[in-house]
Amino acid sequence: MIIFEKYRGDKIVVGLSGGADSVALFFALREAGAEVFAAHVNHGLRGDEAERDEQFVRNLCLNARAELKVERANVRKFAAERKLGIEEAARILRYEFLDRARIDFGAEKIAVGHNADDNAETVLMNLARGAGLRGLGGIPPARGRIIRPLLNVPRAEIEEYLKNVPFLTDSTNLSNDFTRNRVRNKILPAIEAEINPNARIAIARAAELLRADADFIETAAEEAFANCVAGDSRLCTKKLASLHPAISGRVARMAISRARGDEADITQAHVVAVLELATGQSGREVHLPGIIVAKEYDELVFHKNSEQEGFCYEMSQGTPVFIPETGKTFTASDTLPSPLFLRTRRPGDKITFKNADGKFFTKKLQDYFTDEKIPRRERDKIPLLAHGSEILRIFDKKGRVNAKFF
Repeated sequence: MIIFEKYRGDKIVVGLSGGADSVALFFALREAGAEVFAAHVNHGLRGDEAERDEQFVRNLCLNARAELKVERANVRKFAAERKLGIEEAARILRYEFLDRARIDFGAEKIAVGHNADDNAETVLMNLARGAGLRGLGGIPPARGRIIRPLLNVPRAEIEEYLKNVPFLTDSTNLSNDFTRNRVRNKILPAIEAEINPNARIAIARAAELLRADADFIETAAEEAFANCVAGDSRLCTKKLASLHPAISGRVARMAISRARGDEADITQAHVVAVLELATGQSGREVHLPGIIVAKEYDELVFHKNSEQEGFCYEMSQGTPVFIPETGKTFTASDTLPSPLFLRTRRPGDKITFKNADGKFFTKKLQDYFTDEKIPRRERDKIPLLAHGSEILRIFDKKGRVNAKFF
């Protein structure tokens, strides 16, 4: 018997596909006293079968006197536009629609029908792919407004609950062309036959324990991250190096995701690259998807990989020049050789100095930047007044002369 008493009185949108899980979820929540609405997405991927599913859901809701919203999505077009796989594109469109339906119905939650079998399959797939603790925790029972009341209920129990209620079977679930289907149809049955007949429940229980451990460690990592922050998009390398590996990797991952603005496609290789950079020489950097991470003395600096184009403007003595790339106006008021150019750095740039004995000597601009501890990521943005490869003036961010040379 499936009982959801804790949802009594809640307003919930059920993602109703017509399959056993969603149909059981729909009726069990209604029996518990929840105010249930339905939402169905026709992805247009299975031809006549998709039309059958939509009509089945319409009839079910009509007979149950339940409000329903249906949306037809062009998944293939969306996938092509966003360069996504079909399955990922369908998932994004489905959840976007479910949230719109929730708002339209005035509901608080969205219920989807993942069950214990789905969770066991996910854990096994993540294990085979080398996932960490979070991945081995499987499918979360709730995330934001999304709830999964059936997550600890086996598929067999769901079908028993529906023994007198019609539901649909997706024919693609019977094909072993997809990884999840092979796990469902071959691997899990083999584990149950050879190792543990209750493997699905046991795996779901293990996943629940691992999620609790992951939550505890994530909380500790959040505290460590706050302690390591040295400023906007900066981490203190000494503090990072002092952390336990279970925490330091998570801190690095948090820094990457916050610099990028999302958590998508961050791999363990990216995390390792950042941790290795933290213990490496100053001045080095690693390029990750969407960001650059630079080692600047005792700090790691994370910034978006939106490289600024160099600029070059000819200047006349005493004539102000506005530089759009900096938003500032510059003036060369000294008597200097011509032609003069206000530009960003180039290979071969040099500076001439006079030593205590009155003798002149030159230094590479790159060496000067290093000696002055100017961050590597800032060097391509600094306005320079140049005569050929000779740098005569270096300006600061406000357009003022920061250094003069011969």
